Amino acid sequence: MAEDNSQFSQGTIGQQVTDAQAQDPNPNVQNGESAQLAGIISDLDRRIRMLEERYGNLRKKLQLTDQNLIESERSFGKELRTFSADILELKRSITDFDEKVTIFGSEMENVAQKTDLKVLEKYLAMWNPQMYVTRTELKEYLKNKDALSKNKGDKEE
Repeated sequence: MAEDNSQFSQGTIGQQVTDAQAQDPNPNVQNGESAQLAGIISDLDRRIRMLEERYGNLRKKLQLTDQNLIESERSFGKELRTFSADILELKRSITDFDEKVTIFGSEMENVAQKTDLKVLEKYLAMWNPQMYVTRTELKEYLKNKDALSKNKGDKEE
């Protein structure tokens, strides 16, 4: 739109210069003035073109900045969602860990204490279970005893 306005203003200024030169009744007297006026107008035209070019460059930079800002906002949004998911996962892990610690603590209450183990150790030392006979040892002993008694009975006869 600014380009359309600049073309319109350039056409109008150029048209005015042409009209001014065409209406000049005394070309010798006003020739210097029209040349000076034409110089001023061409200087103004040059300045307007430079300003329009700067305006166009600024518009391009602004558009590029807007695009970069939108991309950054999207990437930050994705990262934020990722971080939120990670934080939620960490919260769940911490909750699970707390539950396991609580269960472990309640199980530790049911564990025998050192004094209880000392009492059991004294009873075991008093009973001396190492001296007990196992079933297999007893069966073997009884077989051997039966065999010996049969051998004695055979010898007596």
